Amino acid sequence: MMGISRRASTTEERRNPFAAREGNALIWTGVNMTLNKKQGERKLLNDVWGEVPPGEITAIMGPSGAGKTSLLNILAGRCRSNSKITVESDIRMKDFKVDPTNIEVRKQIAFVAQDDSLSFTATPREAIRFSAKLRLPRITTDDEIEELADKMLKELGLKDCADTMIGGNLIKGISGGERKRTSVGVELVTKPSLVFLDEPTSGLDSFSAMQVIRVLKKIAHAGCSVLFTIHQPSSDVFNSFDRLILLNKGMVMYQGPVDDVPDYFAQHNHPMPKNYNPADWIMEVAQQYSQDQLLQEGFFSKDERNLSPAIIPKDSELLDSLGVSRHEDISDDEWKHVGFGTEARLLFKREIIHNSRNKKGVGARFALTTFMAFLVGNIFFGVGNVDSFYDVSKFNSHFGAMVMILMMSMFGTAMPTLLSFPEERPVFLREYSTNHYSVIAYFMSRLAMEALITFLQVFVLLIIAYFMVDLQAGFFRFLAIEYALAMSSTAVAVLLGCAVEDPTMATEFLPLLFVPQLLFAGFFVRTDLIPPWLRWAQYLCALTYGVRLALLAEFGDCANDETIKPNICSQLLEVNEVKEEERAIYWAILWGLFLVFRLGGLTLLRKKATKFY
Repeated sequence: MMGISRRASTTEERRNPFAAREGNALIWTGVNMTLNKKQGERKLLNDVWGEVPPGEITAIMGPSGAGKTSLLNILAGRCRSNSKITVESDIRMKDFKVDPTNIEVRKQIAFVAQDDSLSFTATPREAIRFSAKLRLPRITTDDEIEELADKMLKELGLKDCADTMIGGNLIKGISGGERKRTSVGVELVTKPSLVFLDEPTSGLDSFSAMQVIRVLKKIAHAGCSVLFTIHQPSSDVFNSFDRLILLNKGMVMYQGPVDDVPDYFAQHNHPMPKNYNPADWIMEVAQQYSQDQLLQEGFFSKDERNLSPAIIPKDSELLDSLGVSRHEDISDDEWKHVGFGTEARLLFKREIIHNSRNKKGVGARFALTTFMAFLVGNIFFGVGNVDSFYDVSKFNSHFGAMVMILMMSMFGTAMPTLLSFPEERPVFLREYSTNHYSVIAYFMSRLAMEALITFLQVFVLLIIAYFMVDLQAGFFRFLAIEYALAMSSTAVAVLLGCAVEDPTMATEFLPLLFVPQLLFAGFFVRTDLIPPWLRWAQYLCALTYGVRLALLAEFGDCANDETIKPNICSQLLEVNEVKEEERAIYWAILWGLFLVFRLGGLTLLRKKATKFY
C-alpha cells in the first residue's frame, strides 16, 4: 500500500527546518465576516481580498477594530461560522479552493498567536524538541529531532539561551524577543508552507522587533508564504516588508508591494511628508479621514483580479495541491505522528520536569502542608488516645482533630489544582490547536501527575499529624481514606478549573468548592434535619463519605466495646448515620464521585477545546 508523505520527506530535509521547499501562494477573495446580534447584523469584514506569494512576507496593518486579527484567523482556519458570526470566503491555493479548517490544509499552516503560550519551566530547546516529537512522523529518529532542534536554535538566534528556562511571573527567564522566536520555532518544526503570526512584534523594543522580522524574512526565503498582523512598526521594520495589506473598517484600503505605498497615497491626494515614517503616515490617513471621504478619493478599491473559477479538489488533488505526494517506501502508519501512548508519556515527562523546576510553587504547597500539619498536631496533641473514649470533653477534641485532618487533606490538595488549571489553559489550547496531542492524552497525564503529588501531600500531612494527635485507626487505613477524599476533591477542583478561564475567577469559585462540603458533611447539622429539597446535595459531597469512613476506622472498635459505658463512640456513629454494613457503599460513592467529576472535567475541557478549534 502506498503511503502519503510530503515531497520534502528525506532524512536531510527533516533535519533542516529552513531547507528550501515548494511554496504555496495563498489567494483569497470575497472574505466576509458578519457579527449576528439581536440589534442587527454588523459587518466586521466586507469583501476583503488579497494574496500572499511564496518567498515574501506580507503585513496586515490597520487601526484598532479594522479586522486584522479576524482576517488572519479566517485564513488560518481558526474561525468558522456559528450562531454568533457568519463567515464567507473563497480561499485558494494553486487555483484549488481550500477550506482552511480542513485537517490536511491546517497541517501546512503554522500559526503563532500574539501571546507566547509556552511552558514557563521549559527551555527553548525543550519546547522545540517537544513539538517535534509530537508532530513529526513517527519514522523521525531522536537524532534527527536533536539535529533539527540545533539548527532551529541557530537559525532563530537562540543558541545562547537554548538551555535557559523560558520563565514567567514566578521565574525569571529569557527576553520577550527570545520568547517570540521560540514560539516561531515551535511552529516551524513541521516545515509548513504558510506561516501566520498575530502581532509578532507586540511588546518588543525596536531591536528585538527587527530580529523577529529578520527571522520571518529567512523563513520566507526558504519558500514559505508569511502573513502577519502588526501595529505601528518602525520605519526600518516597515521597509523590511515585501507586501502590505491595509485594512480600515473591515475593507481593503491598500493591497500591494510596500515600495508602491508612497506613490499610491500621493496619487490619492495624501502625499507622504519627507522624513516621515510611512507606517505612521498611512495610519494617520486611515484614522483621520472618514470612510466616505476616503471612498471619494479612490481608496477601498474592489478586487479587479480575473480569477478563474475555483476548482473543488478531490482528496488526492488536494494533497497534491498542498505539496503532498505519494511514496511507496513509506507506509501510512509510518507517516502518522505518534500515538496516544507516546503522547501521554511525553506529556507526563514534561509534567515531572515542570514540577521539579517549579520549586516556588511546589515548595510552597508542601511547606504549607507541613506547617498546617504541625499546627494541628500541636493544638490537638495526644487527644486521640484511648482515654478520650471515657471522657466526653476529650472525645469532642478527638473527633475534631480527625475532622480537621480530613478537611486539610481535602482543601490543601484541591486549592492548588483549582488554581493551576486556568493558568495552563492557554498552553493547552495552543498545543491542541496545532495537533500536538489529544485532549484525553493531556487529561490523563495531568491526572497521573496530580495523583502522585496528591499522595505525597497527604502522606506528609498524615505522617506528622497522625502520630502527634495519636489517632487509633491504622495508619495505612486512614491514609487510604484521606487519599480517596483528596482525589475526589481534586476532581471537583478540576471540573471547576476547566469551567473558568483565568486564575482570578478561579479564586471566586473557592467558596463554591468548600462551603457545601462543610454544610452537608453531617457533623455540623444532621443530614435528616436538612430541608428535603436540599438534602440530595449530600450525595455530591465527598467529605460526607470521607468522614463516615474515618468514623468507622477511628471509632468502630470502640463502638463495639461493651466495657465502655456510656458508649459515646456508638452514639457518635448513630448521630452521623454511620453503619458498618454500608462501609463498601461509602467507598464506592467516594470513588464514584471521583470518576464522575473527572469525566465531567474531561467533557468540559474537550468541549472548550473543540469550540475554538
